[in-house]
Amino acid sequence: MPRPALLLALVLGALLGAATLLSPVVWVAVVAYHVVLLGVAVLDAQRLPRARGFIAERRLPRPLSLGAQQLVTIHLEHEDARGHWVEVADHVSQDLAPGARVLRGVLTRTSIDLAYPVRPPHRGAYRFGDIDVRCARPIGLWARQVRIPAAEVVAVYPNILAIREYELRLRRGMPIQSGVRRARPPGASTAFAGLRDYVRGDDARRISWTASARRDAPVTTVVEAERGQQVVIAIDCARLMTAPAGALSKLDHGVNSALLLAWVAQSQGDRVGLLTFADGVRDYLAPQRGPAQVSRINQRLYAVPAEYTEADFGAAFAYLSARLNRRSLVIVLTDVLDPEASSELVQHALRLAGRHLVLVVAMSDPEVLAARDRPVDSAARVYEWAAAEELLAARRRSFEILRRGGVLGLDVRAGELSVSLVERFLEMKERALL
Repeated sequence: MPRPALLLALVLGALLGAATLLSPVVWVAVVAYHVVLLGVAVLDAQRLPRARGFIAERRLPRPLSLGAQQLVTIHLEHEDARGHWVEVADHVSQDLAPGARVLRGVLTRTSIDLAYPVRPPHRGAYRFGDIDVRCARPIGLWARQVRIPAAEVVAVYPNILAIREYELRLRRGMPIQSGVRRARPPGASTAFAGLRDYVRGDDARRISWTASARRDAPVTTVVEAERGQQVVIAIDCARLMTAPAGALSKLDHGVNSALLLAWVAQSQGDRVGLLTFADGVRDYLAPQRGPAQVSRINQRLYAVPAEYTEADFGAAFAYLSARLNRRSLVIVLTDVLDPEASSELVQHALRLAGRHLVLVVAMSDPEVLAARDRPVDSAARVYEWAAAEELLAARRRSFEILRRGGVLGLDVRAGELSVSLVERFLEMKERALL
């Protein structure tokens, strides 16, 4: 492909040719100029790297994680391209929200890595196409463009990166949320779980003096609640969960938090199960222990569809009651409206709470919260604030009815769901509520 320098040289040649109208002697200069330009252009073309020598490899997380920003790296190699500049265009689905269309760099060696971010907004399979590469010398007249076959299909699963981040925090002895500590009631059985840095307010009796002497800083012993409970995560896949809540839908927020919660529960030694439902039960995975169960849950969550039907809580909770032969923690990821609209959920959750411990989890709409929290500076804002506050007050009444009946509730912003749900789960275990 011609570069701007070659086009500029041709324009100059055309202007020089126009000067022949003034004097025929200029033809000698015109011919000499174009002969030299032709020779330079041929020589520059021959010095370009051969098309067959390009090797491109796409490196990306496998699988991609839903809603998380991740890097896709293009590794480009050519033995004869040292010192050349390159442009790389990856044919990626726009549904993955790529951060750049064209990547640029200089091959200071025989290879280069160029990266761009993606943030998948939905689960499923996405297709990557071939990779286009354009290469040229810094002051060259031509650029070599080649298309390298690299088509592939990549799956987007629930957010696995959140599990890795949680594992990293555990290894470093960091709390899930800064400054949050959970109390243990008298009589709850505990076991040694590790060490962490002392935080003001910790029980002085939990200080490990041996570890403190080694680190030359106060260190606290961390204990955990009794293991071996049974947890079932029930996900509502019906109409209300299809609503957007920030970058993801409420269902996708729920799917991400369910995967992280399943991993945390199995790491605590608990049995974990999964139920998905809409106007009927869609899938059920009986509670089991171990990392293999988390992998099975991840596979099921990958295929959870959103349905534009009304949720049948009665059928879902009756299905659970018939299959859970011991007291379990049932975590219901759904949406809660006013008491009248959520009457079926409230009625069947209260009935299920007679035998099991039930936690109803709902996600607040960020736009509704923003409408309530923005300054009221106009008459229109008064009506907007009143409508938002009325919606939130109705949700609070629904949760209050559940609380009176012995059903626990959690209402959080959609983007804070995963962390808040795990924190609440660990708090319940340490308080020996199960």
